[in-house]
Amino acid sequence: MKKTLRKRILAGTAVVALLCGTAVAASTVTTKMIEANYMGIKIVVDGVEVTPKDANGKVVEPFASSGTTYLPVRAIGEALGKEVTWDGSTATVYVGEAPGQATDWMKKLPPYQVSTNTKIFDGSDPKSYMTISGNKIAQGVQMSGGYKNEGYAIWNTNLQYDTMTFTIGHVDGSKEYKISLDVYLDGELAETYTIDWSDAPQTITIPLDHAANVRLETLNVEGTSGWNHEFGIYDISFS
Repeated sequence: MKKTLRKRILAGTAVVALLCGTAVAASTVTTKMIEANYMGIKIVVDGVEVTPKDANGKVVEPFASSGTTYLPVRAIGEALGKEVTWDGSTATVYVGEAPGQATDWMKKLPPYQVSTNTKIFDGSDPKSYMTISGNKIAQGVQMSGGYKNEGYAIWNTNLQYDTMTFTIGHVDGSKEYKISLDVYLDGELAETYTIDWSDAPQTITIPLDHAANVRLETLNVEGTSGWNHEFGIYDISFS
């Protein structure tokens, strides 16, 4: 039989720091004693065991007290693919989006499938980017569409969104051709845009009507096979 280790700890600073992995302002803390039972509690998310750690990478063990099990918020949030933020001024833990915080859609909802001639830039590598109108774009999708050789990227939107907004522009130094940008919702062609290499980057908002998936596809309107024209899609967001 597994033994239960019981400890008396200070609730307030100790518990919040355990849950969030961050410091707590002393003026916001009410201190009291609780009895914490450590019994080797395991956390399993969708069949995968999670080793909870704080912001510094130190393993944090869950515990039970007075019939309630306490789990580290940061570890649970990250296991679910959610960012965890601590606002010390209001003593609030945010799991997912926080007020005033811009959503990083290239991390929250990146394309799940792309063609072999499509590149994804997620911002993780500062040396990896595309250049559009002289600007280095570190987050977005670069698609190369040859004649009868399309480039594409597909997002799994799971019926959740009304619109998709992005900016599209010609990648500096690529072939000077006109392309078509086809938008498919759940496999059906919904809209086609024609974009010339000389056009300035333009922002497009697409009605999604809660589609399950979105496919953006580029194809040269003119040119020959192998003469690729590259466009970048960036500042991507969903609402």
